[in-house]
Amino acid sequence: MKKILLFILLAVLVSAGGAFGYLYFSLNSLVKNEVVRVGPKITRTAVTLGAAQLFPFSGSGCLIGLTIGNPEGFTRSSALSAGRISVNVDRKSLISDPVIVNQITVTAPLVSLEGTLTGNNLGVLMGNIRKYDPSSDQKSVPQHGKKRTFVVKKILISGIRLNISASALRQNIGQTIPLDDIELHDIGSDGSGISAAEVSSMIMVRLINGALREGVRFIAKQGIQQIQQESVNGLNKAIQSVSDLFK
Repeated sequence: MKKILLFILLAVLVSAGGAFGYLYFSLNSLVKNEVVRVGPKITRTAVTLGAAQLFPFSGSGCLIGLTIGNPEGFTRSSALSAGRISVNVDRKSLISDPVIVNQITVTAPLVSLEGTLTGNNLGVLMGNIRKYDPSSDQKSVPQHGKKRTFVVKKILISGIRLNISASALRQNIGQTIPLDDIELHDIGSDGSGISAAEVSSMIMVRLINGALREGVRFIAKQGIQQIQQESVNGLNKAIQSVSDLFK
């Protein structure tokens, strides 16, 4: 009898282990597929992700090798890349709605600003993101139950680098500069939470907005130092066209 009970217990443990293993790997696959599915709808560019690593029992996880492609008409392969995005979630909230995210940390993202007098890639990308309508995506995908929402206590974007490549008035500027860290707090806490796509959009908008402002400021300084005064007006017009995005 004891042997039978021991065998049953062993079988249950093996089954449970298999179920947990399936849950772990399927969650990773689901998250990666969702990023690749929704990402291009937000940015209207190619979006790739190396891997998703989720640890449900600890409430932590990370996305590795996220790359957001450049809009059409620009030569760089990507506009933004992040080697690692870490997430820490309140485990008790995983079975409730909204899910409470303690912190999202984006580490050492690289933003590429590619511009000429006729436009720049980050301005186009920003316009694409602002046109994204989360409700349209929800309607296009059959939902089984209520869609999860999130409250994010803190978002930290650190170690930001901006790669500037600009050509204007026969002047070429190419340099990588560091940017200040970005912190956001209590996202979605004023209501019933926000969707994952809205959280992603908010992070990208703040990151691209800051990068574009600093890039325009840097280009202005370089232009004023390197070209004759009669050319400054033309450069200022190009800068103004970018600045109009933020009015």
